[in-house]
Order: sequence, then structure tokens, then C-alpha cells
Amino acid sequence: MRHLLLVAAGFLAVLAWKTAIAAPVDPVDTAAITTYEIQINGETFLVDGNRQATLKSKEKPGITYNVAIRVAPMQRKRLKTLELQYDLPAKAEWIGSRQDPSLRISHELGFSLLIGDVGRGLTEKEQEDALKALEDSVIATIRESKARDVHITEPHRRVFAGSPALGKTIRFTDSKGLQRVCLLYVLAGPKHAATCVVEYLENDSEDVLPLIKKTLDSIHPRPGDR
Repeated sequence: MRHLLLVAAGFLAVLAWKTAIAAPVDPVDTAAITTYEIQINGETFLVDGNRQATLKSKEKPGITYNVAIRVAPMQRKRLKTLELQYDLPAKAEWIGSRQDPSLRISHELGFSLLIGDVGRGLTEKEQEDALKALEDSVIATIRESKARDVHITEPHRRVFAGSPALGKTIRFTDSKGLQRVCLLYVLAGPKHAATCVVEYLENDSEDVLPLIKKTLDSIHPRPGDR
């Protein structure tokens, strides 16, 4: 047993010595690499993400392609009749039924958007009714969470890039004493409509509102439905 312990100790000492004298490793070399498959003129190539590469054609000797691929900072999502974009880093997930899902976008800055597809255009009266139903549902959830100091604004109209909208703003203090803002919107065009619930910390308004507006500006009918 003593012999085995000495051998093990010697092995660990050698390992520590090799680690100590090893040349520094560039952190980029150890970073996770995602490999993509791309096609150019019917020919398939493998390319590492976030790197430039020179690809030599096997089918056309002497022909090379200079390419680079990365994940776009703006991601696109499609609902039943709508299309929208959102900024990374954020997580998008489908919630609700498979037949009529809503999209929840949660950003690492702490804000979230819940977007539902109405499936058709709305009249002005239908837009008002939809906003009232959305308000009733959200207010019930806020009160169930034991929030206090709940304040609701009067309805207001504004225009996003893709749609005119009717909205309300709800401010409240959550159960942890944090002041939060909830924006409710019903966006409606001639052939499309969306319900939107946005929530964020009031102290983060300056940072998150430009990102929220970019997503709401991007909501429009899917290309085939315009």
C-alpha cells in the first residue's frame, strides 16, 4: 500500500510539473466551436462558426470561396400569421396550446415579452375589447402575486413600425418591494393583430425600452399573408 501511495504521489508530482511548464493556451483555442454545414452551388462544406474560412471546391478545381458564418444578433420568429424579431441574448419559448401558441421572450437584462397571434385584423371596437380582456387577465395575475400600489393608465394610441397599437401601462410594487412596469398592447393592422404583454423593472427603463420597441416595431404579417 505504501508503495502504491508513493507511485501515485510521484505521478501527481510529474503531472503538476508538466502543467507548470506548459505553454499558455490561447483562450480562443479552448472555446466551444459550433460547426455549420453550408452549400455553395450544390457543393457541401463544413465551416466553423465565428471564423473566416477559405473553401476549395472539389468539384471545380482551382475555384475557392471565402466565407464566414455567425449567429445573427437579431433572431426571427414566426407565429401563425405574424413574424417578428428579437435581440440576442434572449430566450424564446412557445407556451400555450400547439394549435394556438404564444411566444415568450425572456432577455438577460431582466425584461420579458409575451406575444399572442390573434389570427386576423381587428376593428377599432374589437381592439378596445381585446385590450380590456388583456388588462383584466394581467391585473388578476398581478393581484394574485400579492403586489401592491397598482396603478393603471388610461388607454393610449401609438404607432409601431408595423402596426397601430392601443395600449395601457400598469405600474406596481411586487412582493419583494421592487417597482415594476407592465405594458399592454394590442397591435392591429388590416390583416393581422397581436396581443403583447411586456414586463420590466422600472429602474431598467432606459436600458430595456429601446430593445422592447425594436421587437414591437418588427411585428408584421408573415410574407405570404401581406
